[in-house]
Amino acid sequence: MRKLLSLLIFLYACNGAVQNKAATDSTAVTVKTDSTAAVAAPVAKQLTVEVASITRQEFDQYRSAYHNQIERDSLKFPVVNDQLTITTDGGKVVLKNNAGVPHDEDRLVYQYAGYLKPLNKYLVEVFGYEHGYCLAIDKATGKQDTLSNIPVISPDGRLILCSKSNPYEEYENIPPPTQDISIYTIENNVIKKTFLHPYRWLEKELYWKDNHTVYVKTTRGEAENAPVDYLQLVITTGTDTHPTGAAVSAAWKGTYATVLDKDSKDSRDHINVEFKVEGDSVIYTESGFQVYSKYALTAAEKNGLLSFSFKKVLDGGSAVLEKEERFGYIRKENGKYYLECPYLDVRTGAGKKEVYPLDKK
Repeated sequence: MRKLLSLLIFLYACNGAVQNKAATDSTAVTVKTDSTAAVAAPVAKQLTVEVASITRQEFDQYRSAYHNQIERDSLKFPVVNDQLTITTDGGKVVLKNNAGVPHDEDRLVYQYAGYLKPLNKYLVEVFGYEHGYCLAIDKATGKQDTLSNIPVISPDGRLILCSKSNPYEEYENIPPPTQDISIYTIENNVIKKTFLHPYRWLEKELYWKDNHTVYVKTTRGEAENAPVDYLQLVITTGTDTHPTGAAVSAAWKGTYATVLDKDSKDSRDHINVEFKVEGDSVIYTESGFQVYSKYALTAAEKNGLLSFSFKKVLDGGSAVLEKEERFGYIRKENGKYYLECPYLDVRTGAGKKEVYPLDKK
């Protein structure tokens, strides 16, 4: 166990040192393209995304309230003779399939996917050679916008989110597979990409809870028995405000502690973990033999849970891993405190979801 923890710390530190700059810029991520040129999501306005854990019950609670605004009238524009024709008020848009002539890399297949009524746009899925995307074709003008995947639009029609599983080694120092989340703003019917970020969890289902919050069901890997997590993406654009959890009550203040691998007879295997809660400001510390990391977290009280989000590294550790894997939450049952923490599950190599009993000081 001690050797495993030491190896993980070394790998995380090396990985975080290279990626820290990209991770702190929420509106642009450098990627490798086929031409090896670096590209980034353009910044139309300031946009930030905060990731935090939620419970399965909370995910299920609001699922039925969201209605996908895409009309799946898939037979409206059929493919005829390997050609898809979209009729708009501005004329016909003709999209011709390519079976791979002269090269496999030239292969393209178009398929009508539905009508996005709030934006007055037809959606067309495009399947290429080891890639794919979505075209949003304006019904009034015929103008085409390219999206990374089939969009999920916010209830007020101001934001589009696209989630795409990416099995390729596309990002520097971020191994595949990744879940690539793209967010687009909409102003005066103009679509602009303002956010692109690859995450290490894989999305199984998502929906908009409100105009600023997306709930996501995820897995930690591609295996059938991979652990399932539920999380929220809280999106803030420009000067917009969004609903947050209630202010942390005084009852939550204090220091919560546990010891990892405390049953080991070798004390060098023991890792002390502490959450020092001072309102919405939290200091997380882990210490032990050749182990010391300290992070600043933020906390919010919601549905009886004290939920944590990563803020910054204070000493040691990796900003990238912690920001992506979340720190989970503390719940209280029958006077006792329990921690559910995806970060610690990954950190210790548990490979499954754990519940960590806590002592409150």
